[in-house]
Amino acid sequence: MMTACRIRISLFVTAGKEACFIEAPASQSTLDFPMDDRNVIAIRNALATLFLDEVNKARNELATNNRYLLKMELCDYLKISNNTLDKWIGLGLPRINVCGVVRYDRDAVDAWLRKRVEGW
Repeated sequence: MMTACRIRISLFVTAGKEACFIEAPASQSTLDFPMDDRNVIAIRNALATLFLDEVNKARNELATNNRYLLKMELCDYLKISNNTLDKWIGLGLPRINVCGVVRYDRDAVDAWLRKRVEGW
């Protein structure tokens, strides 16, 4: 079965911290073309995957912008394994422990690493 698909084209523009959508008049920004149901489903799935990937990427970027990190987040931030981080903790890597909840201050960890590099 053939389905007529209509796609509305919008241009997303960012300028500094401001963002806006610019749309051309409907007569210039709409494409109509026939497509079978398999292709419609494939396009829909591809768009859903792209959307979810972008959402997850944004979440990861926000997580790395947090000052206080979980152990797993610190491993990701430093691009090291959990075992390496455990060794560094044994060497005095600074951490915050409040009532059994452990966090790592990214600024303090960066300072600790700089100090160790300068000591070589």
